[in-house]
Amino acid sequence: AVVSTQSTGVAWAGVIAIMFLPGIFILRPPTPEEVCTQDDILGGGDSFESVELLPRAAGPDYGIKDLFRTPKFYILYLIILILSLTLLTSTELYKFIGIEAINDDKFLNLVGALGAVSNSFGRVTWGLILDRFGTRATYSVAFFIQGPLTITLHYSKWHKWGYLANLCIVSFCTGIFTCIAPACQELFGSRDISLKYALTLSAESIGCLLFFILQLGQEYLYGESVFLTLMGAPSILAAILAFFCFR
Repeated sequence: AVVSTQSTGVAWAGVIAIMFLPGIFILRPPTPEEVCTQDDILGGGDSFESVELLPRAAGPDYGIKDLFRTPKFYILYLIILILSLTLLTSTELYKFIGIEAINDDKFLNLVGALGAVSNSFGRVTWGLILDRFGTRATYSVAFFIQGPLTITLHYSKWHKWGYLANLCIVSFCTGIFTCIAPACQELFGSRDISLKYALTLSAESIGCLLFFILQLGQEYLYGESVFLTLMGAPSILAAILAFFCFR
């Protein structure tokens, strides 16, 4: 039986709704024992003004206007834009890339599913690596791995298990997306961090538009190998930028 796209969408919406239902029962007013009083914060004697409730970043703490004056904002913006290109390639095009050599729709569905699992695992792993080794090492290593492997997707597809492994590693590396927030705080400080994060993350929208334009180029001007090179090669640049931008 053929399941329509609409039915699938409704089913997924139902699954997501069910996943959020437990939150309705978990949310409740705090008990008196869970409430943190002013005396607890002050520790019994310090003045309220002398207590710093939120930790400050060790580096600079830019305001929003100053954010646009620092070159590091545009460097991080470019890094995220490049990351979005690789992420879109691995999540949106894995079937279109593989279908020429792998005439097995079930296997390609498996590639997509395991790629998603790898991306989720990568988000956790890169977060742990960032906490242990810092932003510079984390971003540089992730981009140096994902760049060449994105380019070789065109060649690995002729060996389906190699294609599966290749795409899973690329998806794992794109899990570095979860490290954008701490990168923003390291470079720009904790003041107005939500707005700084939103402004920086807008690079993903520009990346989506650029991805679409380059896809049109693949259709009319150049082949798949050139397209994947355009998707993967900028990751090497991102790795170099990350090495000099972060500490």
